[in-house]
Amino acid sequence: MVDVFISYSRDNKARVAEIAEAVAAAGYDVWWDAELPPHRSYGDVITEKIGSAKAAIVVWSQTSAQSEWVRAEADVARNQKKLVQTSIDDVMPPLPFNQIQFAELADWNGEPDHRGWRKVMMSLEELCGREAAPAAASQPAPPRPAAADRQEPPPARKPSFLPWALLGLAVVAVALLAWKLLQPSPEPATAAAPTETTAAPKEADARATPVATSPAEAFTLAAVIDDPDGFTNIRSGRSAKAAIIGKVLEGEKFLTYQQPGSWWRVRKADGTTGYMFRKYIRLIEGGGPPPPPADTGKGAIIADSSTRALTAADVAGLTPEQARLARNEIFARHGLRFKDPGLQAYFTSLPWYRPTSDSVALSAVEKANVALLQSAETAAQ
Repeated sequence: MVDVFISYSRDNKARVAEIAEAVAAAGYDVWWDAELPPHRSYGDVITEKIGSAKAAIVVWSQTSAQSEWVRAEADVARNQKKLVQTSIDDVMPPLPFNQIQFAELADWNGEPDHRGWRKVMMSLEELCGREAAPAAASQPAPPRPAAADRQEPPPARKPSFLPWALLGLAVVAVALLAWKLLQPSPEPATAAAPTETTAAPKEADARATPVATSPAEAFTLAAVIDDPDGFTNIRSGRSAKAAIIGKVLEGEKFLTYQQPGSWWRVRKADGTTGYMFRKYIRLIEGGGPPPPPADTGKGAIIADSSTRALTAADVAGLTPEQARLARNEIFARHGLRFKDPGLQAYFTSLPWYRPTSDSVALSAVEKANVALLQSAETAAQ
């Protein structure tokens, strides 16, 4: 019996090796693509290993989210209540796993105090029934598997890379066109152009995109952060690995403007200017996301579950189906389109429901309420 099973896509093997080594260094026995017996089928061995493990880490990425095998392994782990979800490239877990909390490791470089890694360690301590041993007493990490160790599913199941490559080229082309269209017109020659000074770290990260300055750059939109950690870092480039040059606290206002891509230029009141991950930015004027529809409490199981932190007493009397609907109505208020026909039909019958998106961002209060309702649903079954 092993402590931890790791499910992942082979495209992420190098990154997953770092995770496996860190888990093993924490004192856990890890299995991730050990040599398969020639007389056993891949599916049988995987099912057996997940069943015997105390915890199963699923490493979500752009490629693993498309893998039928990773989805199947995640589903087995979820049904056995041992699923620990991580994301290594800022991708949301696919449905239905996006309704379960996950640890973001996109900017994790092995730090033991990283907030995402702490979540992983807390889950492993709870599922494995013990605290991790000190690193000095741990066994060495298992060798990285050879390319032939993992038996791939039949070729017919593997998606073609060509459509994704063409899609990627199309996205890049559209982003470049949008960037050019959004560039402000140059100032007249007679006008004195303001200069911008960006604070830079003593040691620049060679992998980070350099900070580009523009005298005509206009920060016209006020914003605040929407980050469950209570703060968001400002970085020197468009990368989670770029140097941190400042941070914005919850409730603190800053300026930005409409931009393409997932990293936006921002400026603090003290003049600090850099890049912030778009999903943590909430505009408060001039193009912010539309507010939830009015009267979202009509027909709701819990009318204020998007604005108030729920307690155990609030969910104690719910049936499994009521808890499930109460959990999903939090997503419905943001306009999520449900793939489950039953859920879609139920929320379509409510006057305030407006389906607009296949993925939504929740506040810290909403995320906590979703987790509480998920626990109540499981306990009531």
